[in-house]
Amino acid sequence: MSGSIEQWVETEFASADFGDTRLNRRFRTLLVDIGRHCGKNLASVFSAWSGIKAAYRFFANSKVDESRMLAPHIEHTVARSREHDTILALQDTVYLDYSQRDKTPDLDFVQRSKLGKVSRGLMLHNTLACTVDGLPTGLLDQRFIERKSFHGSDAQEKRQIRHCNQAIADKESRRWFDVVSDLARFDLGDTRLVHVADREGDIYEFFRDACDIGQDVLVRAARNRSINKTRRREAPSEKLFDTLRGRRAMGRIDIEVQVNAKKKFRTATLSIIHMAFSMPPPPNKTATKDGANLPMVPLHAIMAIERNPPKGHDPIEWTLLTNLEIDGLKDAIEKVCWYSKRWNIEVFHKVLKSGCAAEKAQLRTAERLRKHTVLRSIIAWRLFWLGRLRELDDTVSSELALSEKEYTLLYRKVNKTRMAPSAPPTAAEAYLWIAKLGGYIGRPSDPPPGVTSIWRGWQRLSELIDDHRDICGSS
Repeated sequence: MSGSIEQWVETEFASADFGDTRLNRRFRTLLVDIGRHCGKNLASVFSAWSGIKAAYRFFANSKVDESRMLAPHIEHTVARSREHDTILALQDTVYLDYSQRDKTPDLDFVQRSKLGKVSRGLMLHNTLACTVDGLPTGLLDQRFIERKSFHGSDAQEKRQIRHCNQAIADKESRRWFDVVSDLARFDLGDTRLVHVADREGDIYEFFRDACDIGQDVLVRAARNRSINKTRRREAPSEKLFDTLRGRRAMGRIDIEVQVNAKKKFRTATLSIIHMAFSMPPPPNKTATKDGANLPMVPLHAIMAIERNPPKGHDPIEWTLLTNLEIDGLKDAIEKVCWYSKRWNIEVFHKVLKSGCAAEKAQLRTAERLRKHTVLRSIIAWRLFWLGRLRELDDTVSSELALSEKEYTLLYRKVNKTRMAPSAPPTAAEAYLWIAKLGGYIGRPSDPPPGVTSIWRGWQRLSELIDDHRDICGSS
């Protein structure tokens, strides 16, 4: 990736093909325009009605579908991922709330409040590729989950399904291992792909299927399940958490843990325990309902416990399950560090919803909202990537993400001068300047700026560029 957003779009989406040259061109134009004004809704992005109308017509066009929109980006994500020895495929689900849009048909029910109110919107499952250092290389998979197809469309049907012992193939949770199966087809060369999931991905079939097709997974355990059985229905003699807690710590590690989506970190000292075990299928699995493939799955467990958390913080206790080989303390610590990067996808979802205004869309159908969300997701990744870039290498030039005009206007605004910089600033310098445009003060005692300051600053920089074009009449 290099240069301004226009150059990035032309490179990343040169292969976009909707079967119509005009649609291909419109797609790239929308990416640039919405990318420059990521925090605004569609009506505010464009200064003329013709631009707004063209955007609405694009999302309404039947030739435009989510897979074709995302395909070029996934292709480049795979190419970027091949440059690394290990890539973490971070899986997580985000819920987009459109409950205020009563006239929008075909929206799904996504959440239920404590008052019993059902929210209407979209359920989106993303898989973000991330290096072990925390640099997001792009989206590997994105799929919308139709909850009504799993839970029924009315109260009576929901009750019937809820009290039925369903096979996993008929549950919405199948999305976790469907992604593992679908991503196995990617040619990543010598790069190792490790699927990382939170407790929602702690499903027997997730581990079984990953082992069957030779894919690596790292998942946080959700329950104190029975382990090390010889027969599926025998009485349990060992429990996962209890067995791990009964063992002596094998070592300790200090890691930086992200406390919240505002990018606040703290240091946690974790005691590490690990062991090999076998995971039996749950007792409610039957050959008739779930098929005959119900083996004992060989796995490793790693427990990371924080014995003395800082005042005001809950202690960290992660129990991680993996089919990766754990040959000693060093391997266990490595996997704990990998799991600590899972928070990146939650920050990405915050950028999508808050920084890129995904829930502000006022499109009339669920289908158009899905297309709009895909486009905003691509922009959210680039914005997130920009924020992460300077953390990894302070010597990287800002030319990797900004054009000469952009970094010159940025330099002049922040430094209150008419002079142009004598040389392109580094990405770290540009990152700090953009954050200051977004409200970051930058005192010596302040922590590094977070993604909120970045997207606000990027919006302000886009306005400066627009003003410059209006005054100078340049493109």
